[in-house]
Amino acid sequence: MEEPTEPPEPCASENCVVRVYGGAGAAEALSLMARKAVYSYNLAIRGTSYYLKPVHYVYKRGNDGVTKVYEYYGRYWWRLERRGSRVRWRYVGRRKPPGLPEPPRTGLEGLRIIRVGDDIIVDCWVLEKFPDLFRGLRLERVY
Repeated sequence: MEEPTEPPEPCASENCVVRVYGGAGAAEALSLMARKAVYSYNLAIRGTSYYLKPVHYVYKRGNDGVTKVYEYYGRYWWRLERRGSRVRWRYVGRRKPPGLPEPPRTGLEGLRIIRVGDDIIVDCWVLEKFPDLFRGLRLERVY
């Protein structure tokens, strides 16, 4: 078993990306933090038919059969429409609809995580912002 490594040196490049081996638990902790902040807000705006989703997931299966889960953190607004017994969710956009109170900041806006099995791929600034989540995990600079 390989020894855990320290995070790579802060890089001047904005394209610095790191693979965190076994980092799925850390990604779940970040996701939970974002969801908790937004749940109480969604309860407060419940009667407006709008819903704020803090994370957007995209699933892609590669040619090798491995499924990658892309997680995008931000503010994704949805509107609930009811027609008789049918319920339909319509994507409104990333801008807050008028008349709603300002949503809470999660500190994760702009974060993207790629899950590959138990590993995750994140930008270097994530390691700098949340160093305790990744302590003791093996890191490898991807690009």
